[in-house]
Amino acid sequence: MLAFQPIEADNVSEFSRYFQCQKFRTCDYTLAGIFMWRKFFYSEYAVNRDKLFFKVRYVNGKTAFTLPTGCGSTEDALETLEHYARRNKMHLAFCAVPEEGLAILKNRYGDAVAYTQNRDSFDYLYIAEDMRSFAGRRFSGQRNHVNKFQKLYPDFRYVTMNKDNIGRVIEFFDRYAPEHVKDNPIAREETLRAKEILTHFVRFGLLGGFLEVDGQIIAFSIGEIVGDTLFVHIEKALKEYQGSYQMMVKQFALHEVTENVRYINREDDAGDPGLRKSKLSYHPVRLLEKYFVTVEDSAWQ
Repeated sequence: MLAFQPIEADNVSEFSRYFQCQKFRTCDYTLAGIFMWRKFFYSEYAVNRDKLFFKVRYVNGKTAFTLPTGCGSTEDALETLEHYARRNKMHLAFCAVPEEGLAILKNRYGDAVAYTQNRDSFDYLYIAEDMRSFAGRRFSGQRNHVNKFQKLYPDFRYVTMNKDNIGRVIEFFDRYAPEHVKDNPIAREETLRAKEILTHFVRFGLLGGFLEVDGQIIAFSIGEIVGDTLFVHIEKALKEYQGSYQMMVKQFALHEVTENVRYINREDDAGDPGLRKSKLSYHPVRLLEKYFVTVEDSAWQ
């Protein structure tokens, strides 16, 4: 029996072990990703037979589930969801379903599956080595920005975030956010929850680093590794320092990519034209599509 409960700082850390058992490279199956957007999507979770379940209120206002994740049986987990939906007189719907997950649902429910996708939610997946090196003609623009930054600020430092300096990053963000947040609900939510992630950075075991010029923080990134992918959840920089964003991307990859990491997921663009242009300019190897899936009642009731 599923007993959904709210996601809080006290319980979110237990999710990590379930994420390590799945192969999806979308940001919806990461600790910080789930925590940051839990209020926006009214997310709740449940655990049953070594599977982790999430129930959310999706952007279309419908209650939906994400595909169960963990080392247990996916077929058994879907049967458990069917039972829950019957008991609660719900329709069966799934959100943020990656392409591999869509295949699982099609295999189980066949022609009873209907699905849509939203380009604004696609994740940008990059080759990790590309972000570390910016090698080749494709990345000449990024290299130019990095070279400009190095010329202007030759004494810059990359500093790994830890319990001793996280307070400095929070102070930087408190000054940064009021002047840079965009006037839309998603941007305001991201700013609010980014502060929470900073507050719980050590507790959640996240990765992070910042750029320092003349003793002052001018950029930072926070992420986590799941499987073979480094996820970049937060990336902020002062644009008045020319090349700061490009240098932050490169330095974060240089210092935080481990030998087992092949990809970097820099998440979606939320439909922001400027952000879309920027993320495309780094030449993703793939856009990770996500689907909203509904299943006809007759296929499972």
